Amino acid sequence: MKKKISGSALYWGIAFIAVALLLILNTVGIKAGFLDIGGLPVIRIVLGVLLLSCIVWSLSKGKVAQIFFPLGFIAILFEKEIARLFGAQDENLYSVWLVLGVAALLTAGVSLLTPSRFKEPEEKDKLGKNNYASTVKYIDCTDFGSKSVGNNLASMEIYFENAEEYEGGGELYIGNNLGSCRIHLPEDWNAFINIEHNLGSCKGVEVRENAAKSVQIYVKSNLGSISLI
Repeated sequence: MKKKISGSALYWGIAFIAVALLLILNTVGIKAGFLDIGGLPVIRIVLGVLLLSCIVWSLSKGKVAQIFFPLGFIAILFEKEIARLFGAQDENLYSVWLVLGVAALLTAGVSLLTPSRFKEPEEKDKLGKNNYASTVKYIDCTDFGSKSVGNNLASMEIYFENAEEYEGGGELYIGNNLGSCRIHLPEDWNAFINIEHNLGSCKGVEVRENAAKSVQIYVKSNLGSISLI
């Protein structure tokens, strides 16, 4: 199914791409700003305000896990100013990879500790968790009901068995953290995805108007990717 880009996702995407381009320009020694305000290039000030607004927006929505990458980018952009503020002799306080690594770990950690907005049913069949490996999960459609599966720092493929016996009403709950999950949908099915993700991606197929059956898929994805095939 096609998934429209939300305003917040577009906002974040533009902010991250702009910061990435600035970092590349600074790395190769190209100055990105033509005007200075208090000794700072205008573009860095604009990006700093943009990132700060991302942080404020995330906190206002209760999405605490989404503030660490903007904070990390701010720390990278204003490293020299931070060093002078604290009176450090060396203006190179940290490496870019250290900041991004810490941001990724904090994002994943806080996301795992943050309860999902989806209210999962108490009675559901747990298909287990896949950690640090590659695996394939099969869902028997003769007894679908509610299923749940976890995928952490791993790769997972999900297939549906006995699809011709499926009567509808199935629910699949997926927790995907720093992993890749591919869902192989039967040809005559529709999937309706409710996704809650932090810095993740979701790719799907078009909704089939004449589909005979459908399945509800609930996903909480942190720094991971979900593909519907």
